[in-house]
Amino acid sequence: MPTPLFMTGTEIYKRTPAYDRQAREIRLHAPHWKLLLAFDGQRTLSEVALTAELAFAEALPLTQKFLDQGWIEEMPITLEQYLKRVGARDALAAGAAVPPPTVLHEPAKEAPASPATATAPAEHVPPPLPATPAPAATSAKAAEFVVGPTKVPPLKTPERAMRLSAVVDFITSLVGNISIGQLLVYRVFLRVPPELLLAEEIASVYLVNDSSVVTGEKLQKAIADAVSAVAKRSLPDSVFAPA
Repeated sequence: MPTPLFMTGTEIYKRTPAYDRQAREIRLHAPHWKLLLAFDGQRTLSEVALTAELAFAEALPLTQKFLDQGWIEEMPITLEQYLKRVGARDALAAGAAVPPPTVLHEPAKEAPASPATATAPAEHVPPPLPATPAPAATSAKAAEFVVGPTKVPPLKTPERAMRLSAVVDFITSLVGNISIGQLLVYRVFLRVPPELLLAEEIASVYLVNDSSVVTGEKLQKAIADAVSAVAKRSLPDSVFAPA
């Protein structure tokens, strides 16, 4: 039987009383049992397929079979639940509001200045002290950034800037379903050390048209390593901005 066109991966199914009555008589292969038992009424079809370690294309006909047998049934969801589960591009195509970005780490907020540290009015500011000329030997050494006997090398400027939107698009393109692609995006960035993201003021990742640019070599390497570990792929050169 062909798979219905309306099955997008955002549906939520649960096992039925008919399944409970027939469970002891049902005969399935082990991977199919794993899929059937994963339908818990909470996870989407895409998430269930990931849990059962099945490709989305394999899970669709099996899900239809379970529906035809009356072993599972779809649970209705609210608009808010739908917008949380549907891909951002699908929401744009449907004319719906774009869901908010995924907040990875909340940025630290600066504490307001206390009255004791507030700047005093101009008329109460004491006049500046006269400048004291530094010894010639000290000035010459300071210009060379000398620490002990070793000179401190200048900071290395990264050769290429990584476009975060290109990284997100590459990850989502690895699978044939938007929802599963976005799950991969979440899993990738959860492996990136938060201190590296916050160092470049990246607290959120937009699933569409993210304008963030990663210039730090450590963060670029951390993102590449996370993609390799989760998606088993290497980042292409296209994720870097042209020189």
